[in-house]
Amino acid sequence: MSPSRPLVAAVALAAGLALAGCSNGVSSAHDLPVSDSVSAEGVVLAALLLSTADIEAAVAEGLVTPDEVDQARQAIEGDTLAEWRDLAEENANDR
Repeated sequence: MSPSRPLVAAVALAAGLALAGCSNGVSSAHDLPVSDSVSAEGVVLAALLLSTADIEAAVAEGLVTPDEVDQARQAIEGDTLAEWRDLAEENANDR
């Protein structure tokens, strides 16, 4: 059974708080490449899973999309993970 997106969002936000120091604050959260296959919550969760879990299993189980994993890698390398976290928090507050 796959977890629901709200559960994934909650985990992503918690992960984002844990990863809060991973950015220099260069870009705006509104400039991030969100799409049908990339959510801010998924990118933050993928970033956490890249360092703590089996990312291939997470994709197979539908926790994150392959595109979210790619964006998470780019966010880690580009030091923009905090912006993704900020956008995930905005999205959660809008619900």
